[in-house]
Amino acid sequence: MISKLFDVLSLVFDKIPGLNKLKGARSIVGFVGLAIVAGLQAYGIGDPAILKDVHLGLLVFIGLALNAKGRE
Repeated sequence: MISKLFDVLSLVFDKIPGLNKLKGARSIVGFVGLAIVAGLQAYGIGDPAILKDVHLGLLVFIGLALNAKGRE
């Protein structure tokens, strides 16, 4: 049942428009975004609440990208 859930998440993530062009580099894009957000948080630039939400969103994005990468 869990495997089927991850298959469905992978299928839905692959159908997001615009991400098909980055299919091989989605996790790299997520890690670069995460590094930028971490840098902004370290220097205190921006609203901490928004940066925290963006940080969590990027973690989910990276997780979905890595999940979709290993599935067909």
